[in-house]
Amino acid sequence: MKKITIAIDGFSSCGKSTMAKDLAREIGYIYIDSGAMYRAVTLYCIQNDIIKGGDIDVTKLKKEIPNIHITFQLNPSTGRPDTYLNGVNVENEIRTMEVSSKVSLISAIDFVRSAMVAEQQKMGKEKGIVMDGRDIGTTVFPDAELKIFVTASPEIRAKRRYDELEQKGTPANFDEILENVKQRDFIDQNREVSPLKRAEDALLLDNSQLTIDEQKKWLLEQYNRVIQSK
Repeated sequence: MKKITIAIDGFSSCGKSTMAKDLAREIGYIYIDSGAMYRAVTLYCIQNDIIKGGDIDVTKLKKEIPNIHITFQLNPSTGRPDTYLNGVNVENEIRTMEVSSKVSLISAIDFVRSAMVAEQQKMGKEKGIVMDGRDIGTTVFPDAELKIFVTASPEIRAKRRYDELEQKGTPANFDEILENVKQRDFIDQNREVSPLKRAEDALLLDNSQLTIDEQKKWLLEQYNRVIQSK
């Protein structure tokens, strides 16, 4: 069966990664979390004093970009890929609020996006992948055979993020998370390089009121429709 590229874009905390991972597992495709790549760069910046508060040492970051190597390895216990930064598993570290509050600033930098897009395109060269992010259907894979744009209200997305952190035992404040969600939306939609927007040929999925099972069913229907038309 011919393999395709599936691009899933949308706002933060929409559950893009969860749906993309589940879909990839269901159809036997490789899953790539592009957002985790930007989070890993952000973590590197925090660890190496490249970003302090809202101030970024852009000159230092540009010099360090060649030293930032991001890979994914399957976690046998979860059945899902974990993110590795220079050989170290940072899957939990990149999901903290400290990283979440700064990732949109780092991902808005042109040379950071260029470096990550080049890596993502290399990963997806052979097709048979599901990749989620902000600019997958518009910039990374504009020719993807199936594009989906996911949205939900800021309040619902903040609640999902709050519940996720609570389940991990990480201290969380709903109001802080909601403000972070809104700030990231604004930055993502208004950055100069590859702003978050729905591709003209992307299917819109508002999952505000959908159950996980309903969402899975819808995604599989879209995948099967495209595959059968090939």
